[in-house]
Amino acid sequence: MKKSLLALAVVAVAASANAATVYEKDGTSLGINGRIQSVFYSNNHNKAAENDSSIQNSARFGLQGKTQLADWVAGIGYAQWDMDSNGAGNGTKAREQYVGADFGEYGVLTAGKFRDASYYVENVTDHYEDAAGTVQGNFNGARRAGQLMYTYDNYGFHGQLGIQTAQDNAPVFANDKGAIAPFNANTFDVDSGFSSALGYKTGDVVFGPLDFRAGYSYLKGQKDGDALAKAGVDFDNFKHADAGISWGNLSSGLYFAALYDYAKMKGIGFTAANGFADNSFKVKGFELSGGYAFDNGVSFLIGYESAKYTLAQQGADEQTFKVKRIPVFVNYKANANFNVWTEFGFNAGSDHAPEGQTIAKKIDHTVFSVGARYTF
Repeated sequence: MKKSLLALAVVAVAASANAATVYEKDGTSLGINGRIQSVFYSNNHNKAAENDSSIQNSARFGLQGKTQLADWVAGIGYAQWDMDSNGAGNGTKAREQYVGADFGEYGVLTAGKFRDASYYVENVTDHYEDAAGTVQGNFNGARRAGQLMYTYDNYGFHGQLGIQTAQDNAPVFANDKGAIAPFNANTFDVDSGFSSALGYKTGDVVFGPLDFRAGYSYLKGQKDGDALAKAGVDFDNFKHADAGISWGNLSSGLYFAALYDYAKMKGIGFTAANGFADNSFKVKGFELSGGYAFDNGVSFLIGYESAKYTLAQQGADEQTFKVKRIPVFVNYKANANFNVWTEFGFNAGSDHAPEGQTIAKKIDHTVFSVGARYTF
């Protein structure tokens, strides 16, 4: 069955359930989407002050356009911004930005800033708010500029192939669960790279479709003029592989998903002049998730997540620690535009930080949140 690749791309990158068309004439259309939300976070989320509980507000706004260039191709454009909503003075920041060509059933070509192809795999378990993402939470927020991506999604098959061009201060690895020295930065000067993903979704099997996915990404660091190398950090290369499977539908009935993630960054840390060389940082692990969506708009997810972090420094003992968490998410979708939720994250046997390292309190403490969101 044919699918609108533009619609798929917009849903994937905008994370918005709806888009309102504000202009449409002679094959040209303009739409808007976004969200406004308020969330109460428990103290161990460490969102404000010294581990105090806090209500945090955020907003997001996007514009999408399409114009028919010929019978077989349309020009497309999309931009989305996160708004400065807490008075911190950070200003409005671009979240997604791309232009491209929609060839209908033959695929979509985009150029700009977005997640790379490996996120297509991670998406099978990325359905919580803030208490999950023990493994994929390190990577799924990395929206890099300078990418060229081809996406094909039709007849049950999904394929993506992307090229990364040179970018300074590009997000690579978020280190979401703690600060592992000397890995104290998540942006690096990238020379080049690529990303890829393959998938296949069956028809309904018992209660829903089976969806198989796999992806791989590679980034090469700049050798000369790396701004972080000047500050004592060197980036050689980054490799990221993942595989996922899901069964069912998130919006109706049973849903089960499993994800395996592996990533390694080589050549990070202090330079040889400062006493270290040939360093590497890697994380590998899995996430399991299962839940049910009722017809009345209530749905829930519960999962189990385990990740192992390893830091290797030349001339020093290898340091490792494990993160094990249980996320629980309950959501009520009042209608297509408004939902409320509560979420918990429980420690399931995480290690304490290695000597000389620090980790976020949400690793080995219980966290919870309550939120409300309006989307358009």
